[in-house]
Amino acid sequence: MEALESSGKGFQAHPDSKIGCESVTLLHTDCKNKTVSQPLLLMLSIALALAALAALVACGRPDQPPAQPAPQQDQGNDAVVLSDGTIATPTAMPLAPRPEAVPEDLAVIWEAYNIIREDYVNQSKVDPDVLSAAAVSAMVKALEDRHSSYISAETFRLETQNFQGKFSGIGAQVGHSPDGSRLIIIAPLPDTPAERAGIRAGDLIMAVDGESAEGWSILEGVNRIRGPNGEPVTLTVRHVGDIYDVDITIVRGTIEQPSVTSRHLEDTQFGVVKISIFTAETIHEVRDAIEELLDGGAKGIAIDLRQNPGGLLTSTVDIASEFLEDGGLVTYELDAKGNRQDWKVRSGGRYPDLPLAVIVDEFSASGSEVLAGALQDHGRAVVIGASSFGKGSVNLLRELSNGGGLYLTTGHWYTPNGRLLEGHGVSPDVVVESPSAASIRDAEFEDTQMSAAIKQLEFQTGLSGPG
Repeated sequence: MEALESSGKGFQAHPDSKIGCESVTLLHTDCKNKTVSQPLLLMLSIALALAALAALVACGRPDQPPAQPAPQQDQGNDAVVLSDGTIATPTAMPLAPRPEAVPEDLAVIWEAYNIIREDYVNQSKVDPDVLSAAAVSAMVKALEDRHSSYISAETFRLETQNFQGKFSGIGAQVGHSPDGSRLIIIAPLPDTPAERAGIRAGDLIMAVDGESAEGWSILEGVNRIRGPNGEPVTLTVRHVGDIYDVDITIVRGTIEQPSVTSRHLEDTQFGVVKISIFTAETIHEVRDAIEELLDGGAKGIAIDLRQNPGGLLTSTVDIASEFLEDGGLVTYELDAKGNRQDWKVRSGGRYPDLPLAVIVDEFSASGSEVLAGALQDHGRAVVIGASSFGKGSVNLLRELSNGGGLYLTTGHWYTPNGRLLEGHGVSPDVVVESPSAASIRDAEFEDTQMSAAIKQLEFQTGLSGPG
């Protein structure tokens, strides 16, 4: 603010002086008569007061900090220029109209994509395929559901091979630990590269080819472990009961995946049918195995579901129907809206009166829990072993337009009597703890769970010893 200069004609702005916040300067020059008249003095006093008031309004009190400049409005695009020069846009700029198919509550995703596409400085990284996959993955992770995940196109292709009886990999079933913190080996399949290399049930997967596996979904783990025939993969694992990690290198191979094996139990009149996974072929394999055992004189069957991670629900229902009366319930599921779907016993079961015992362990999951729970609730079989895994979620694998897919939990399974399997599992009628890995390798190993199943069959049939 410029100072005032006195002249014979009044006060003028002096170009070299300013009225600041601390003082007001009055310059008196070029006066022929140094005596100031009373009217002029009054005018001078009023002018000084007005000047001081103007300075006070402009600067504030001396003890206050200087005011920040007000934001400038750019009237052209409604942007706000902040005091540091940053340009902020208070509302999203719709660079392209939102398609009608995009719901209003997802408009922000469309807006963010368009802003990135138009304005991000490194356009070489703006890949629509990568951005859309990342967005879908983030949405699924926000659900905080260990059984749901987004899978890439390559992983989707591998996953759909899983229930076809043949795939390329190491031959091990992978799942989540009960607390969801790590991936574990539920079981190596018999006579596969994984089993021959020393992979064991219950191994924690710490890394794959040196990359930490912490936080991986099951399908991410499967995708990293599987690969072309003949190529090696190194798993860093921690065996049950150990405190140190070990690296195990496995050469991938084509895994023929028979889901059923069977044998006659030595010195008994019984046989055992072990179901490793439920595939589209499992029902046929189970029938063939049972017929062969019955032809060999077996009077009862132990169904071994240990280390079975599940598989196709339709396969599970087919197998349960072989042992149950028509019209009963195998399982039911409830979805997010409370809708119930019943899975009933299919007619024409071949073995409704065949003496049975079922063996489960802490790695029996999903479909194996549905089967064990159904036979238990119907009083059809005594369940022996350790409490099962507790994976009772209904998961659908849906293909997306990019070739990838969503593996999504859509409901929960219940036993016929209404027991929730998710997080609870199946509690055995006869508790027999699972043997340790070390004891299994012992030459004197006795399968105490199988021994308990034999005793149960002997009790049911009144038969003991060889026939």
